[in-house]
Amino acid sequence: MKLLTLPVELQQKIIDDVYPGDIVALSSSCKQFHILCHDRLKEHKELSQLILKRELTIFPANVRSPASDEAFMLGAPRLLIGVAQHPRLEWYLEELASSNSFTYMEENKVPLKSALHLVMQSVRQSPIIEDGEVQDWFEAIANGRGGAALALLLSRLTQLQAIHLDIRNKDSITPYVWRAISRLAARSQRGLLAQGLSALEDARLEFIYGNDREESDDSDPEDGDADNTENDEETENDEETVNILAALVRLPSFRNLSLRDFAAHDSDIDRNDADGPDYLLPSANSYLRSLTIDRGNISGSVLTRIIENCTSFEEFKYNVFHTESVFGRRWQNVPEVHPLPDFTIESICAILLKYTRSSLRRLHIEIMEYGAMCGCRHEPCLNPYKPYLSINPSAPRTTNWKWNEFTALERLTLDIDLFSNAEEGGWLPFAETLPASIREVTILAYRCPPSTDTIDFENMFRGFKPQAYPNLQSISAYHRNVRNFYKLGHNGPSHILSIYRLALERAGISADAMREYKLDKEYFVQRRTSRQLPRHRVVMNEFGMADYNLYALPVKDLEGTVVFGVYHSEGSSAVNWSEMYDGIAVDKSWNS
Repeated sequence: MKLLTLPVELQQKIIDDVYPGDIVALSSSCKQFHILCHDRLKEHKELSQLILKRELTIFPANVRSPASDEAFMLGAPRLLIGVAQHPRLEWYLEELASSNSFTYMEENKVPLKSALHLVMQSVRQSPIIEDGEVQDWFEAIANGRGGAALALLLSRLTQLQAIHLDIRNKDSITPYVWRAISRLAARSQRGLLAQGLSALEDARLEFIYGNDREESDDSDPEDGDADNTENDEETENDEETVNILAALVRLPSFRNLSLRDFAAHDSDIDRNDADGPDYLLPSANSYLRSLTIDRGNISGSVLTRIIENCTSFEEFKYNVFHTESVFGRRWQNVPEVHPLPDFTIESICAILLKYTRSSLRRLHIEIMEYGAMCGCRHEPCLNPYKPYLSINPSAPRTTNWKWNEFTALERLTLDIDLFSNAEEGGWLPFAETLPASIREVTILAYRCPPSTDTIDFENMFRGFKPQAYPNLQSISAYHRNVRNFYKLGHNGPSHILSIYRLALERAGISADAMREYKLDKEYFVQRRTSRQLPRHRVVMNEFGMADYNLYALPVKDLEGTVVFGVYHSEGSSAVNWSEMYDGIAVDKSWNS
């Protein structure tokens, strides 16, 4: 090996820069390297054990007790000091999460004077902090303001791949986190890739809106000035939070963004990057592939900020809250509150069409509503006080969208509650709405009482001709429910299968060409037990229906075949039930 011909001092310097994943193999390659790697191996063992036995959390993002020896004992401040003390620790931090469970430990305590010295040293050495900003950053870290400690920590983590980040009122991470990310994104666009967050691929931001501010006993509830000040601060935080999202997607390796309980506001859409000229976002392309709104609402303007520079955006999953901003409110079938134009489903789809017309492959829109029933206008759904609870018994008049204008769309998942089945505003038939590129479709109808969604499915398949879609593999209804579970009854597949069969006959497919298709509970049990868990602990989709469950048909069964079926359930209670799939399979003879 040519490395052995170098002076020992140079060999040692090279070994000191070897990535932890390679140090064990290098030390085993020969006796000389084993000797030179002795200290690195010892350090590798200590740091690896530290990562395994401790849940390294970035909560809190700011110091909790400024001017005390406890200031840097927890969360991001403690990790910042740890990386300053052991620089190679940053190589071991590949995944970080926020956690509310933490305890003070004496071994975590670093004397305040020593901690502040390390902080000042780190601030001065940071490539993202200019000379004139050193004092501001140092004071923000020392006094626990604006997420400065977390921001400086993130700027050092070159191997971080996934992060779960909390957005809170009390433990605010703005403005310093978005300032740091925007600087890192700008440096990356200039070709400086070996820096903080250059390996970050996945991020999940959880928005905690509870009023966690400490209220003073002598506060005056009628103090209007105080209320206005708080509103101004919240507006500024909302704007800077959107800037965090816009900056994240411009990082070089960033691919997947998930937002839990995100609620866009009118104030979010007025922010202009020019308001902060020292932290301008780069105008270069973004390589974001997927965005998940995991419960919440997003506006068209905020969505634009996130995806406007994307070149390969493939997946959008919207687990949307049923709020007045999105759907408005009706009373006795009369509009009482109109939705905000920038928040409607149509507005979101229009933005997607504008920026991802030729790249979007998977689209999932699902209503997050506990207790909501289907959007049909038939009994028993029209009476919200009878056995079927309905948040909005009269479904919103939602325009059916031009899915066929997405030229690469392969998978479409839609919640039946999004649409009315009224004759003048119901579902358009698939023949008018599906793109030629479509492969798989699933309609979420698991809240529908028995057979109440019949007209919905009849409307969907008016004029449908599977021959028009050469890539089509399956169309399914997700109709699983449990008999006697909240008195809903068993919403089995028979009425939907009848609609499938009638639509196929009208499309010119004979009954002889259709065959029964079935998957029993053993298949689903085996599939779950053999599933491999994701490598990251950061969960990107917690509340919406997972594609793993919605698209569960064996690949081999779909070769040269189209399946029209229903995911449903059998059983007499929530404890005793099983998963089933019943369908109709048709060979794609029209492609031959």
